[in-house]
Amino acid sequence: MLANRFGSLVDEFFAGPLFVTGALVPDGGVRHDADGAEVEVDLPGFSKDEIEVTVEGDTLTIEAHQDGGRRASVRRAFRLRDAETVKASLRNGVLTVRVDKPEKSRRRQIEVD
Repeated sequence: MLANRFGSLVDEFFAGPLFVTGALVPDGGVRHDADGAEVEVDLPGFSKDEIEVTVEGDTLTIEAHQDGGRRASVRRAFRLRDAETVKASLRNGVLTVRVDKPEKSRRRQIEVD
């Protein structure tokens, strides 16, 4: 009897639309080079209109919100040291954000006399 009731609850849960509550943290990574950094975040199923990339102070925030047959909300934040330019592109479900350092913050070789 208890097994049948549990089975019914599971069936009811999976029969309806999928609702994801709260903000999920998507997979991603950061690669650094001499001129800045590149942030990649996996956002499969999201269109560019559902993604918001913001820089406030020293924080880069990536948020994606989706309604429709399912609800989804993801959020990821990264700390920046210096950011001169920030560019974002979405290809095959992967958001890539390029953050370039200001010229004054880049490493340069100084000739010794």
